[in-house]
Amino acid sequence: MGSVADVIAGALLVFGAALILLAGVGVWRFDDIYARMHAAAKAPTLGIFAIALGVSLSVRSVVVTVTALLVVVLQLVTGPVGTHLLGRAVYRRLRPPLTGVDELARDEEARDEKARDR
Repeated sequence: MGSVADVIAGALLVFGAALILLAGVGVWRFDDIYARMHAAAKAPTLGIFAIALGVSLSVRSVVVTVTALLVVVLQLVTGPVGTHLLGRAVYRRLRPPLTGVDELARDEEARDEKARDR
């Protein structure tokens, strides 16, 4: 049974590392800032989860499993928040062209009108 768990752990480690590598390539190759942020946020989250699961299966220690779980939780909490803040900063500073409806500009204009009416 130990060898099956080791094979699964190795596959998870390789899969997680490949996802993180692909995220790095995406950040390097994508043209649009929003596509780069998407690549930097989505793939590493799943990659870190796969690596943490692979390490937990490989080491089989409670301390390692709890530490890996804490790393995954920290990534799941900070990743989306950081990406959201980066997106807002890019939007306000650079105003890159958008391909769809600019809902943030609409909401900010409504907020500014509401503040002027007070």
